[in-house]
Amino acid sequence: MLRLVTFLFLGIFCTLLVLGNKNGRASQAQRGNTGAPGDETQSGQPKTCINCHGQGPILASLALSVLDSANNPVTQYLPGKNYTARVTITASGAGLNGYGFQMIGLRDSDNTDLDGFTDVNPNNYKLASIPEGRTYAEHSNISTSNLFNVTWTAPPTGTGSITLYAAGNGVNSNGTSSGDGSGFNSLKLTESSTFTNEIAEHLPKLTVFPNPLQDQSTVHLESLEAGEYQVTAFDLSGKSVWITQQNLILGKTSFYIPSAAWLPGIYFIRLEKGNQATSVKVLKL
Repeated sequence: MLRLVTFLFLGIFCTLLVLGNKNGRASQAQRGNTGAPGDETQSGQPKTCINCHGQGPILASLALSVLDSANNPVTQYLPGKNYTARVTITASGAGLNGYGFQMIGLRDSDNTDLDGFTDVNPNNYKLASIPEGRTYAEHSNISTSNLFNVTWTAPPTGTGSITLYAAGNGVNSNGTSSGDGSGFNSLKLTESSTFTNEIAEHLPKLTVFPNPLQDQSTVHLESLEAGEYQVTAFDLSGKSVWITQQNLILGKTSFYIPSAAWLPGIYFIRLEKGNQATSVKVLKL
């Protein structure tokens, strides 16, 4: 009788755990299951989604890529530049009803969190932090799309090689992990040595006044080419604190930086158009 009660309790517990994780493993269980060093372990090895969702008959695999602003895949990153980290889950089998994923980026030198993901106009993902000081990008609920595009800002100069880790599921939404399929992958990126040559001749020189920043400072520039530009502010760790799109006219123009809530420290204001970029260093007291 005791054995039966224990079995039923464990069954109910596991079912509740799986149901909670439909909103993201890091969000609900405070765990990382991407296969990255430092994630939750089983038998001494970092766990992935396969540990719970890999029984089938759904079969799933995962592809991981990083894309530049022209949607070209890259194997090197330019420090401070924005990219799209893309997870694609390919799945098939009886009962397939949706998809989920989890991803993290780590420095290869010490396996610490890059913390470079940004929750900007998300479609089917969110960011979740756990007590170990790690932040994961993961599904916000069971997704009808097998494609997850996450905004990622590359770390600052001198970081060296980094690795992104991701795991994902094709699920049948039956309330448990049975019948699901899962896959995982990783992608190593090396730091580009061409960052210092990235300043583009066709991009304007930026000036910020006042600098050190006040609660609201102004970026001044003279655009040599009208069009849409992306402006990003990021700190010394490479984490973006503000992103905006600016439709600039030809000639002199300016716009405000909403820096009132920024912590004291050094930041870089970066202007991008296509594959070209320029930046200016600012200080917040």
